[in-house]
Order: sequence, then structure tokens, then C-alpha cells
Amino acid sequence: MLSAIWAIPAAGGLLVLAAAGRWPAKRLALAVAVCVFALSLALPWAAGPEGLSSLAQAGPLWAYGIRYSVGLDGLSLVLVWLTAFLTVVSLLSAWKQELSAGFWASFLFLEAACLGVFLVRDLFFFYIFWEAVLVPMFFIIGLWGSENRRHAAMKFFLFTFFGSVFLLLGILALVTMHHSATGLWTWDMAVLRGPSSGRAAVVVFLALVVGFGVKIPLFPLHTWLPDAHTEAPAAGSIMLAGVLLKLGVYGLLRVALPAFPEVSWSLLPWLGLIAAINMIYGALCSMAQGDLKRLVAYSSVAHLGFCVMGILSRTPEGLAGGSLQLLNHGLSTGALFLLVGCLYERGHKRGLSDFGGLFAKAPWFTFFFGVAVFASIGLPGLNGFVGEFMSLAGMARVLPILAIAGVVGVTLAAGYALPAYQAVFWADPGPGSVSAKVTELDWREKSLMWTLTLLMLWIGLFPGTLLSLLDSSLRGLLL
Repeated sequence: MLSAIWAIPAAGGLLVLAAAGRWPAKRLALAVAVCVFALSLALPWAAGPEGLSSLAQAGPLWAYGIRYSVGLDGLSLVLVWLTAFLTVVSLLSAWKQELSAGFWASFLFLEAACLGVFLVRDLFFFYIFWEAVLVPMFFIIGLWGSENRRHAAMKFFLFTFFGSVFLLLGILALVTMHHSATGLWTWDMAVLRGPSSGRAAVVVFLALVVGFGVKIPLFPLHTWLPDAHTEAPAAGSIMLAGVLLKLGVYGLLRVALPAFPEVSWSLLPWLGLIAAINMIYGALCSMAQGDLKRLVAYSSVAHLGFCVMGILSRTPEGLAGGSLQLLNHGLSTGALFLLVGCLYERGHKRGLSDFGGLFAKAPWFTFFFGVAVFASIGLPGLNGFVGEFMSLAGMARVLPILAIAGVVGVTLAAGYALPAYQAVFWADPGPGSVSAKVTELDWREKSLMWTLTLLMLWIGLFPGTLLSLLDSSLRGLLL
């Protein structure tokens, strides 16, 4: 069943390409995505009375301990849900556009690769799925993006390929180190451990951090992200922010920290400083943007800093908060990119000065955008508050000075999100405004936003359900 979760969208993508011209590509792609989402919802029941421990298929493929194995725990389950759900949202967000079968198939291939990353437990296959993510996203940006799409796609490719080289070297070194220490070849994430100290251990750990850090993205490896978000189609931005950025943090949680617990703890001040820079630098860059989509893109740099800071603290609340924030960011930022895409679809502009006064003619648009903004800046009662608060509380127990920097980041978030919301929806339209072209959300867009809003509200008010799911997955990383 776990293999089917990623195999179905992969096969569905091939079917969409093969049936192009005979069957409606977008309807077929949506049907496949809905089936995958329904199957993901059934996973907790399939796990049986023993809960969400491990479901695996394993068999030796060739020498050096490489085995195909898949597993499911609370962390993987939450991210599988997020991926399957946002794939459906992305496809529906582009529903009105007349696009080739390749566009719709690319999202299914992207979904399959991301689900593979979250489910496999062998580093060899983990790396294969990790690299497979690059291909469909490259084409989504490069073929169906905006005016400078080719530049953004090539920059995305080069940065992620650069990170993948470091990741591959780190994985090979980790496997070799484990063999030297134990005499056994294995690629099993649950088994692999590196040396507890020494220069070699630090170098290999940092190679993994760079490999995962490009995808997060960590400062200063973040510069590909604003261009990729700005030029990608709205559906691509939803998947990029909602799912792809989570792969790097997941890699830290699943591979780097368990393999090098002592080294990661010794480097905590420096890695925590980078996370704090992410928060403050990303917020300041967002303040300087006049393009609404680029503003939301830089805000992702800031929000992923909270995730990294929480998990680096290695405290119960920090690990839980940082992991929960992966889901929270996917929902709130996915909602923002969906709404920015709706604005661009109507007015063909994204500048803050291109709009104004939309609250009078599009009250539902105004309401949903406000909910997404308030969730993004961590308003109590919405999902963003829970993850950010727990992440900072965890770091406050370890390095209070970094937690204070995080609080500054929270404050700065209001400094870019609220003025942008005010300029687009509440300020008087200026000369050259395209507000007259903006119409109210249709039933499809309202349905998507109601679903996202209810999820953000549910997590904000009742986070215990998801936190209990994450607890067993994160227990082994505690100090």
C-alpha cells in the first residue's frame, strides 16, 4: 500500500501523456490525484491496531546492503497528507487554464517523487526520489512559467544540482563510515550512524546540511527561491512552497540529525544562527518587495527558519513545533500563492500598487486573504501560532538569545504582511490600478479556500491530534 501511494501518481502521469488527445488530460490527472489523496487518508487504518509504526517491504537487490524499503510513522504520514492534498489544490487552481497534457502529468510525477522521499527508508532510493523531484519542477517553471521562466528554471536546476552533489557525497561517506565501524554495508536510515566526533564527522555532517539546506533553503543558499516562485505558475508555486521546501527539513530530521547527534549538538550555535538569519533576513527582504508574489516567496525563507530552529533545539516542544510548522507553512503559504494566482489571473498584475480597494467589490477574496495572512504571521487561534510558539519555546530552553531573534522575526512578519494586505484590499486604488478587473472568487476557488481555512483553524484550535501523531516519530531525536 505504501508503494502504491507513490506508484499510482507515477503511473497516472504516464497515462495522462499516453492518453493526450483522447481523454481530457486535466480531468484524468485530477482523478488520479484524488485517488492518491483518498488512499493517503486510509493509511492510519491500514496500519492496524499497532498504530503507525512501520510498514515495510524489504528484499536485497544487490551487494552493499541496498534494499528497497518503505515505512510509515507520524512525521511521514503528515507530510504524505500535505503532499496529496496540495496536489489536488494545485491542479484545481489551474483548472480554467488551457494547458498541454505535459503540464498536468508533471504535477503527478512531482507528487510521486515527493511521496517517495517521505516514504522510503533506504538512502539509495531516497536519493533517487530526491533527484527525481528536480525534473518535473524544472519543466513546470521553464515551460509554463512567466516571462523570465527559463532563467529561473536554470537557476533552480543549478542550485539544486549543486546541493545534490554535496548530499550524494555525504551519503556515500556516511555509508562508508558505518561500514568501517561495524563491518556491515547498509543504507538503512534507522541503522546508519556516523562517528560522534572528529573532523571527518563534522565534514560529512556539513555536506548533508548543505545538501538539505539548498532545498529548505538556508541562508545564503536561498537565492534561487524568489526567482523560482516569481516565474513559476501559481500551481507550481503552491507545490514549491507547500511541499518541495519541506524536503530539506525532512532530510535533516530523518538523516542528518539521527546519524550525527553529537556533531549537530556541538554546531547548534552556528546552525541556530543561520536559522535566525533566515527569519530576520527573509522578513526584511519581504518588506522591500513591491511584487506580491515575490513578497510571499521571501516570507517562505523566514518561515522555514522557524522549522529549522525548532528541530535544532532537540527539545520535545521544539521538535514538535518545528515539525508541525512544516504542515502549517504548507497550508498558509499555499493559500497565499493560490490567492495571488487568482489576482494575477484577473488583473495580470502582481504589484502592490496595482491594486486597492478590493474589499468593497470582493469581500470573500478579502476575507480569505486576511485569514491566510493572519495564519502566516502567527495569530493565536490559527495554525501558524502553534508551530512558531513551540519552536521558539524549545530554543528558549537551550539558547535564549536565538529565541529572542526569532521573536524579532515574528514581529517583522507583521511588518511586511499587514501593509501588503492593506495596500491591496483596503487602500484607495491609485493611478494605473487594475482593481476594476478583479472579480469575486468563484465557487471552485471559494471551495478550495474554505477547505484551507478550516484546516488552518482546526490546527490552531486543536493541534493535539497532529502533535500526538508526530510524538513517536520525534522521540528518538530528543536530547
